[in-house]
Amino acid sequence: MQTSKFSINPEGIHVKYFGVNFEETLCFANKIINIDIAAVIEVGVLEDTVKKIGDFIHVDPFLFKSGTVEIQDEYLDEFNSAIKYIIQKY
Repeated sequence: MQTSKFSINPEGIHVKYFGVNFEETLCFANKIINIDIAAVIEVGVLEDTVKKIGDFIHVDPFLFKSGTVEIQDEYLDEFNSAIKYIIQKY
């Protein structure tokens, strides 16, 4: 939140996943992640950029009925450059 950019944890996976629906993302956070340490962040990104660099996949189609977007770490700088706003929703 301090930098308004996303980064990759070197000890984790080398992609960032984004839910496209707030309610589904919140449901995921409540069921899968310890909500005491999680936050749901809304990010506004230029649609053309997301269409160009994002992989539209269904990570968990039972929770994410609207789908998810995956950004590979080699595209994260381009993704960060396309950010219009970031806010903490939950």
